[in-house]
Amino acid sequence: MNHMEKREAMRGTCIAVIGGIFWGLAGVFGQYLFTYKGLNARWLVSVRLVLAGLLLLATVLVKQKGDMWRIWKRKKDVFWLMLFAIFGMAGCQLTYYSAVEMSNAGTATVLQYTAPAIIMLYTALRAKKMPGILEIGALVLALFGTFVLATHGNIHSLAISREALVWGLTSAVMMAVYNLLPLKLMKEYGTFCVIGWGMLLGGILMCLFTRPWHVIGTWDLQAVGAMAVVVVVGTVLSFSFYMEGVRMIGASRASLFASVEPVTATAATVLMMHATFTLSDFFGILCIMAAVLILSIRK
Repeated sequence: MNHMEKREAMRGTCIAVIGGIFWGLAGVFGQYLFTYKGLNARWLVSVRLVLAGLLLLATVLVKQKGDMWRIWKRKKDVFWLMLFAIFGMAGCQLTYYSAVEMSNAGTATVLQYTAPAIIMLYTALRAKKMPGILEIGALVLALFGTFVLATHGNIHSLAISREALVWGLTSAVMMAVYNLLPLKLMKEYGTFCVIGWGMLLGGILMCLFTRPWHVIGTWDLQAVGAMAVVVVVGTVLSFSFYMEGVRMIGASRASLFASVEPVTATAATVLMMHATFTLSDFFGILCIMAAVLILSIRK
């Protein structure tokens, strides 16, 4: 690797890390809106998806122009896009922010990051192939880390609320769906086009139930700023930085470095929201992150 290639790899690494940091911050600012401004997960997610979807599709329109509408010409692709919008996008976002609302951004993000272990298990079952030693070890680490995070080692009590645990683990399943469901669509129409339509459709469908035009909470400059971080930084910029990192250093390495997201969410939750994590919490987080890193390196 020559000097120019090393510089490009370093730039790609930094860009992928920044994308992961931006993703992590979205959950923390969402928690801020829940705690101090009176919003709830359903209202926030429906508005976030619509606004972020419109912003992403605007960038697609500038780059791809008429190709943005091509996905609507095949009924089969529209069917899969609707499934992705409902279960992959709206389902993933709603369960994640519900877990944030019931606990905190750090805990919710770490629980959601058991998704790679779920994806690995699903892939192995579908291929009818036993996972390797490293994959099995990562699965055990993820399960053990979740157990420690949820119980602090005491099987007779939960260290977090039952609702937070259920929402957090459900968000991991939804994140697995989010990663697996749109793969063929993304290859055909592009990542930003599929993600943008998925967000917009998922948000519109949620709006039918949440009716976000009935504004809730307290709105001031701080609330608007936090919402901007959730929508712009935590969605548009995070995806843009991450995908640029994928272009420069490849998907496997970019996903590895973007795993800084739960670390960012945990650190920001402690610094900004003054949440308290025990040694047991950090040990559980460490186990889950070790599982993610093993699976990323293996991939």
